[in-house]
Amino acid sequence: MTAGEAKTITIPAAQAYGPHQPERVLEVERHHLPSDLQPAVGQHLHLQRHDGQTLVVVVTGLTEGHITLDANHPLAGHDLTFDLQLVEIL
Repeated sequence: MTAGEAKTITIPAAQAYGPHQPERVLEVERHHLPSDLQPAVGQHLHLQRHDGQTLVVVVTGLTEGHITLDANHPLAGHDLTFDLQLVEIL
């Protein structure tokens, strides 16, 4: 690119955050959650895995007895499009 040039680039989902993986969507019975937790759709929760690692999930669904959690990256399954402009070369 040269100074002042602009272009749009798209990174396919497979080369960005990968495809949305249905196996990373979990349905958990509410009685397994802390009693003081009041989940809301869109809320981010931190879960601790058996190996001690922390996993960030998003609440995507609620019923009286269950909560649906999505451990996919929020941009998984999406192509990324960037509008670029080279302003100056130093």
